[in-house]
Amino acid sequence: MRTAIVLAGGSSSRLGCDKGLRLVAGKPLVSYAVDALHPLVDEVILVVGSEAQRAPYEASLPASVKVLVDRYPGGSPLIGLITGLQAAKGEYAFVTACDMPFISREPVEFLFHRARGRNGAVFIKSNGWIEPLLAVYRVAGCLPEATRLYRANDLRIRMVLRNLRDVEYVPLSGLDFETELLFYDTDTEEKIAFAERIIKEKSVP
Repeated sequence: MRTAIVLAGGSSSRLGCDKGLRLVAGKPLVSYAVDALHPLVDEVILVVGSEAQRAPYEASLPASVKVLVDRYPGGSPLIGLITGLQAAKGEYAFVTACDMPFISREPVEFLFHRARGRNGAVFIKSNGWIEPLLAVYRVAGCLPEATRLYRANDLRIRMVLRNLRDVEYVPLSGLDFETELLFYDTDTEEKIAFAERIIKEKSVP
């Protein structure tokens, strides 16, 4: 069984609104990630930062999506990760953010495959930077480490995979699928406008 966890607990301070619910090309931004992941996993979990966010997200998403509120205060992606991993039924969970609209089947399937038998799989860029919100986590290995970091007041979500052994780091070079837009996050008005233009172009036959 496989799980997808989408984090939507951020403050969206740059946009001044809940960016996951922001309409982009006619539908909520969060829907692009959820719709892409739904056919690839057995369950989709969305984690929000407050109880006030729960109802609007539940109204915007399919009933099959489980909407959870951060287990602890603080609004950190690490807290969202812990909340999602605690509820996950799958052995492995693909984790992403609500503002990444260009997730597609190939990289998700690829990461699940590369994580098999390991504590996780994540893309690594040429500068050594990893993207922890586009990665697969083995629940049994990552949940204890995420919890340990939280209790140590280290809220850097990337350190979960960095601190664990047997994690697959996948270089972006030489992959058989497109990665140009894969890491694109829409956290400003300019980025939203660009994403909307790309989405509309892709929808034209």
